[in-house]
Amino acid sequence: MKDVNINISSVGFPSQFVSDAEKKTAEFGLQIGQAIQYEWFRKDSNGCRYYSQWRDFNRLRLYARGEQSIAKYKNELAVDGDLSYLNLDWTPVPIIPKFVDIVVNGMSDRLFKVKAYAQDALSQSKRSKYQEMIEGQMAAKDVLEIVQKNTGFDPFIMNPDELPASDEELSLYMNLNYKPAIEIAEEEAIDTMFAENHYNDIRKRLDYDMMVTGMAVAKHEFLRGAGVKVSYVDPANVVYSYTEDPHFKDCFYWGEIKTVPITELMKIDPSLTKEDLEKISKYSQSWYDYFNVAQFYENDIFYRDTCTLLYFNYKSTNKMVYKKKIKENGNISMIEKDDNFNPPDEMIEEGKFEKIEKTIDVWYDGVMVMGTNIILKWELAKNMVRPKSSSQHAIPNYVAVAPRMYKGVIESLVRRMIPYADLIQMTHLKLQQVIARTVPDGVYIDADGLNEVDLGTGSAYNPEDALRLYFQTGSVIGRSYTQEGDYNQG
Repeated sequence: MKDVNINISSVGFPSQFVSDAEKKTAEFGLQIGQAIQYEWFRKDSNGCRYYSQWRDFNRLRLYARGEQSIAKYKNELAVDGDLSYLNLDWTPVPIIPKFVDIVVNGMSDRLFKVKAYAQDALSQSKRSKYQEMIEGQMAAKDVLEIVQKNTGFDPFIMNPDELPASDEELSLYMNLNYKPAIEIAEEEAIDTMFAENHYNDIRKRLDYDMMVTGMAVAKHEFLRGAGVKVSYVDPANVVYSYTEDPHFKDCFYWGEIKTVPITELMKIDPSLTKEDLEKISKYSQSWYDYFNVAQFYENDIFYRDTCTLLYFNYKSTNKMVYKKKIKENGNISMIEKDDNFNPPDEMIEEGKFEKIEKTIDVWYDGVMVMGTNIILKWELAKNMVRPKSSSQHAIPNYVAVAPRMYKGVIESLVRRMIPYADLIQMTHLKLQQVIARTVPDGVYIDADGLNEVDLGTGSAYNPEDALRLYFQTGSVIGRSYTQEGDYNQG
C-alpha cells in the first residue's frame, strides 16, 4: 500500500477529457474523492461546509424534539449574567413537536397504489385486439340479441349487460377491467420490493426529515444476491455538488460520510491484508484529531476500531465504439472497440468498415478513507438505472428532494416555526417570573388581642393556633376586655 498522507490539501476535480481507460484508474478516483473532501472539509475561520450543515440540521432536529438549548433564554433573562435570583423551570415548552407530528402523519396518510401500464409492442397489440373485440360486440349487440332469442344459442363473448354503451364508457372499461398478466406481475414485483425493504418505515423517516430539515435523501442499489435495495440516508451526512434544483437532478457528484467498524473494510476490498488494516486504523485516528465525524465516538473505546469513509458517486461520460464491417456475403458484423480506436480514413475506405460511436452518461462508484490517499473502491457503477429506457442518461444511487430550496439554501417548516417557539418559551418564563413576584393577601393578627382567650382545651391560645383556625375556618377569636374588666387595647 502507498505511503499514507493525512491532510486536507487543495485538490481540484480531474479533467473530463481523458480516455475512458484513464477514468477507470484508481488515481483518477482518488483525485475525485480528495476534491470532494477539500470542498466540504476545508477549514474556513475554524469551520467547514460539512459541519456548518451538520450543526444546522442538528439544531433543527433538537427544536423538532423539544430539546433545544436553553442557553439563549438564560442569556435574555439574566442580569449581567447573574441567574442566582431566578428560580424558574427552564424545561422547553414542546410546541413544535406537536405540529411536526401533525404534518408528518398527514404526509404519511397520502397512500398510493402502484399501477403498471405495459407499453411494449406485444402488449399494445394484445390490448388493441381485446378492444376491437369489445367494439365488435358493442356494434353487433342488437343482432346478437335477436340470434340469442331465436336460436337459444349465446353468441356473446362477454355479458351483454356489461358492454359499454359509448366510446367514453369503452375507454373507462379498458382502464378498469383490462389487466394483462405482465402488468399484474410488474405491480406485484414492485410491491414485493417495497415490502422487502420496509419502505413504509423508510418513508416515515423521509417525511420527518423533509418537515424538519427541509431535505430528504434515499439510496437505491442493485446488489448481487440481494436484488434491489432501498435505504434511508441521513441528510446531515450527505455531500453533493452545488445545485439550485430542488430535485438535485444536475448534481455531478454525490457522497455520504460514514463511520464504520474497521472489519467492514474487508467487505469493500477483500484484498486488504492485516498490515493494511492496521495502517488504516492507525492513520484513521489522525482524522479524529482533524475532524471527528462520529460525534459520539470521542473516546479510545471506539475510535481505534472504527474508520471514517467517504462513499461517493461521480458522473462522467463513456464512449461506446464499434467497428462496423460489411462482409463479402453482405452480412454486417459489429466489433466492440475502446474509445481510442481511430483508424485513418484510407483504412476505412479500403477495409469496407466504418467507426460507429455513441456517448452516454455513466456513474462511477468509489470508497475513500477520509484524510488519506487510500481508495478502497473505484469502478464503473453496475446496473445503472436509466429513465424511460433512455440509454444516454443515468440516475445516481442517491435520490434527494428539498422542496423549498433557493440559491442552494434549504428551507423547512421547523426553521420557520423557531421564532414563534422562542417567543412562546420566553412568554412562559416571563409568566413564571410574574407569578413568583405576586404577593398574596396578608393577615395581620395582634398578639395582645389573643390575650387570655380560653378555647376550652385547657391550653393557651397563641398566634399559631389563631392562624391555623383562620386558614381552616376563616375566623379569628380575640378578647375586647381583660379578665379584670379593663379594655383590651389589642
